[in-house]
Amino acid sequence: MGSVLSGTLPRFLRNTILEDMKNILIPTDFSACAGNAVHAGILLAKRFESRIHLLHTLAPLRARDRNDSRKMAEYEQARENATTLLKEIAGQQADLEFLVNVREGKLPAAISQYVDETGIDMIVMGSHGTSGQNEYFIGSNTQKVVRKVHLPVLVIKDRLENVDFNKVVFATNLNQEEKEAFARFKDFVKHFLPEIHIVYINNDPFFGLPYVHTKELLEEWKVLAKPFECQTHYFSAYTVDQGIRALSEEIGASLVSISNHQRHPMKRMFSGSNVEALVNHAQLPVLSIDY
Repeated sequence: MGSVLSGTLPRFLRNTILEDMKNILIPTDFSACAGNAVHAGILLAKRFESRIHLLHTLAPLRARDRNDSRKMAEYEQARENATTLLKEIAGQQADLEFLVNVREGKLPAAISQYVDETGIDMIVMGSHGTSGQNEYFIGSNTQKVVRKVHLPVLVIKDRLENVDFNKVVFATNLNQEEKEAFARFKDFVKHFLPEIHIVYINNDPFFGLPYVHTKELLEEWKVLAKPFECQTHYFSAYTVDQGIRALSEEIGASLVSISNHQRHPMKRMFSGSNVEALVNHAQLPVLSIDY
């Protein structure tokens, strides 16, 4: 796997190529938004010499429609059309290996099942994002996948000209358990030789971590980023995702990442999920890392 990267990586990284980036799953509904994700996934696959899995889902037929020959014929035609479109995408990249799959059912469930059946290492998805008070109840497919599938998920909004993530942000609450997610983040971004920015967002001036203690913890985290250049930030904002987006824009970041862990559903309804809010609102690529 080293042919793509060995000429650009320094000696201390040449034996630590991302061996677990063998299979990238890209769900698509053939929209422009999904096309941006396909494009980004292809760029990553070329960089890591990964296999690409393209997945499309068809809405399930109602039980009564399965006895209707005309509707069954239309359904099979839709499956055939989708398969053809997936193969056309794959056919444009002769230097990459593709697997194409058309499944029946809702996209988040289909992705979860596909991940369980195969050796997927990362999911790349497009997202339009939503806004408003009904975000939790409506949710996008991307949000639901981030919430339920325990894999790194890279969310793409706009078309990327390249995947040279040379200035990256990792947002953390500085808990000990998040160091595992940071290690996974570092394992991904090390191939881009980035400048890493670790940020703690203070969105609770009354009960948040004291400033002095936070700065001490940030210095400890800075050590974890070695051997890369790293800057730490203590940033105050009304919400976590607003703070992350503001800092990312301020420094000109090309990628933002946040750890993802399960939260009680009722708590999410009232206080929101930082990960899902960031996925919804950020224009930058967002890497959600489950732990």
